[in-house]
Amino acid sequence: MRYKNQVFIPTVAEFKEDIQTSMSIQKPLAEAGYATGLMLVIRGGKRGVTLGEIISKQYSNISAIYEPFQGAEMSAIALMLSNMPIEEIDFLHSPRHSAEHVMKGVDFARKMPVNFERKILTFHLNSLVTKSEFLSLSEAQWKREFSQTMYPALMQVSNYAKKNGIEIKVETVPVPEFGDIPSSDTRRYRGAKLSELRNPFYFTSSWGFSQAREAGLGICLDLSHSRTIYEVAKNTDSTDPESSLFKGDYGLLKGRSLLDDVMDLERTDIVHLNDGAGNYLSNPERVFKENLVLGEGEIKDLKKMVRRLDEKGIAYVLEIGETNFKERPNTAASIKYLLESAQT
Repeated sequence: MRYKNQVFIPTVAEFKEDIQTSMSIQKPLAEAGYATGLMLVIRGGKRGVTLGEIISKQYSNISAIYEPFQGAEMSAIALMLSNMPIEEIDFLHSPRHSAEHVMKGVDFARKMPVNFERKILTFHLNSLVTKSEFLSLSEAQWKREFSQTMYPALMQVSNYAKKNGIEIKVETVPVPEFGDIPSSDTRRYRGAKLSELRNPFYFTSSWGFSQAREAGLGICLDLSHSRTIYEVAKNTDSTDPESSLFKGDYGLLKGRSLLDDVMDLERTDIVHLNDGAGNYLSNPERVFKENLVLGEGEIKDLKKMVRRLDEKGIAYVLEIGETNFKERPNTAASIKYLLESAQT
């Protein structure tokens, strides 16, 4: 059977009931001709893929839930490594330990008791710096730092994943990376509030995609994350001291859009499909919103993006924020939007 595309729904595999909800909510997608699947959200940092008790529980629940769903509709599974605690996966400051963390994720995926045809693992670079650190180096110097410090570790991860039959993708980030967290949040990393941290390596189709692919990685394009890059470029001034972009990127990014990133994706890449709104620099509360219901945010050409992904067969995860995890009304609304988009 030829499917319209592969769609994943997030789940926390430590809870069997959560997996059941993630499976049942996919029924309209399956009826409309989509291949359905799960994205396992790994929690607790490295413990989620190394601690025997946690691993066993996830494996047991997946095995039990998967049994009634044998068939092509479950031919693929995605896994998203935890990006917290940050110090456990920071490819800029701890490349060796970060590579080890991701390779443990590869082992977790490889040893899953169900024989999925396609296993996809996504992770964050978490290459976070303070404002003063960001400004201390030029764009060219930061890119040399990427090549010298991070690239070798990413190559190691890529080679290990390939050897073990796991597809590995690096996720795109928003700017600033924790711009969805208000300044009242007191959590810190490297001595700065999370909301004040910057990431010199915000991947786009202009820079980052090709570098990841050269290292053997695929792209995990998170729409609500990458939207913020273009919003900052188009709606703020390059001289703003709070900007998380390099000054030299403003002119380039103003002439491009999130749709360009979607168009640049390859068939083996993956998308976190969601909507987003707000701008960290222009919002009085200094936060933006991510993982919104499809069609309820500010992403332009969203239906065009969905059609492009379906036409090219690029799989996506409906990564939608929820507060009611038993009924998932936001995910259900996004599924409705998705199916309507496919018809127009």
